[in-house]
Amino acid sequence: MTSTAVSRNGSTVVARSALLSLSAEPSDHALALQVSRLSDHRLIAGPGVLTATLDGHSVPVTAQPNGTYIVPTGGESAGAHSLGVVVSHDGIRELLTGTVTVPQQQSFLDVLQGHGMSAWWVLNIAVVLIAVLVISRHRR
Repeated sequence: MTSTAVSRNGSTVVARSALLSLSAEPSDHALALQVSRLSDHRLIAGPGVLTATLDGHSVPVTAQPNGTYIVPTGGESAGAHSLGVVVSHDGIRELLTGTVTVPQQQSFLDVLQGHGMSAWWVLNIAVVLIAVLVISRHRR
């Protein structure tokens, strides 16, 4: 069963089962996943507890000390992707599936465009410094 709802911390609930809830929070180049029990809202945490796929391809999962799992999305295109998560808990394994949205990745050019005038000033200063070096070498 899948559903979409926004939780308190800004993450989106992307899947639910009879026992678990899976929420995801996209950021630049990664997804932060949390799996919690529906009965008491405790997080299911630890290395090796969770495996994930994006669009049917296995992706690495890194367990964080706070109970969050990080899935890198650096090579993925922006937009909706199918997420599959297998969670091992209480002696069983559950498959949770849903759809997540990967945000547009910022490139170096996007950063420069975002800082427009500052980038031009840096470029102009670099050109002037190079010109000063060239002129000073020709005078010697």
